[in-house]
Amino acid sequence: MSGERLSPRDLARTAELIRALDSELRLSILLLLDSGERVVHEMVDELGKSQPLISQHLRVLKSAGLVDSRRAGREVIYSLTEPAVIDIILRLASLSATGDVDRRRIAGLISRRGMRFASGSGSAAIVDPPAAVRPEQDPGLAPRTPKPRRD
Repeated sequence: MSGERLSPRDLARTAELIRALDSELRLSILLLLDSGERVVHEMVDELGKSQPLISQHLRVLKSAGLVDSRRAGREVIYSLTEPAVIDIILRLASLSATGDVDRRRIAGLISRRGMRFASGSGSAAIVDPPAAVRPEQDPGLAPRTPKPRRD
């Protein structure tokens, strides 16, 4: 996908999703829903936030298409519609991890989800590129100019 461009519509949709992820509470809600369906009062108890606040954030997540709801009697049951967003959240968390403990914990979460993870000291890395595109030698390390000759 390195040479591909996103259409304006795809860019707008991506920006909408990023805006929906731009809240610690919404990220917490998504991670909570990853373990199963929940009703609002369960999320209030588990996250320690008010019911109106949880409901407001659920509306944002639902309008972004990340969460769905269904009515069961008097309660509304919320579920995750895009499980792939959890992988994205975990990968972003691995980029922002500050210490070895954080990296190990996040790497454990990623490996339990069956994702490949390459830890490193940098802020970003290519994770296990396919053999077909992996160069034999890193072109950034190969010298390009000959050493100067002495006269």
